[in-house]
Amino acid sequence: MTTTKDAIVRLGSEFIRSMGYNAFSYSDISKTLGIKNAAIHYYFPSKGDLGEEIIRRNISAFRQLVAGWGGLTYREQYYNYIHMHDGFVSNHWVCIVGALAPSFDTLPEKMQQKLQELVELILDWLTRLLEAGQQAGEFSFQEPPAIKACMVHSTMLSALQMSKVLGHRVYESIQEGMLNL
Repeated sequence: MTTTKDAIVRLGSEFIRSMGYNAFSYSDISKTLGIKNAAIHYYFPSKGDLGEEIIRRNISAFRQLVAGWGGLTYREQYYNYIHMHDGFVSNHWVCIVGALAPSFDTLPEKMQQKLQELVELILDWLTRLLEAGQQAGEFSFQEPPAIKACMVHSTMLSALQMSKVLGHRVYESIQEGMLNL
């Protein structure tokens, strides 16, 4: 059973992914859920508190996701990473990092810290994956693994942004290109 708190977080996350953090208010959430603003403030006294919780849940979800990939080959894990946000394209969403990064300077400090934690978690995992896969002969690339991880991650962020403008075909084309390591 979904609690009111979970529904608020889910909807807040959807609003961030579809229109950006600064483009929605608690009033948008309360109208959509049919609750009073006070109910939102009960769980999240400030919008920054809601944003922190959304990022915290994304951190937890990413950790769970990659832990579940642990028994796969490096290439299979990489494939899963590249396809991780496929469902967002049909909703015209971007990932939480891609949604929040453009407004990073306007975010509350604690949200900035959580977002940095999420990005570092993703890049650290991806760097280790690429390095191990390269050493095992599953990947071939010239850049240092940390640089390649930044290139891959930023390309996928951009692919989601571009899909909002040009449609899902550009996302699929970029994915296909990124799978050739």
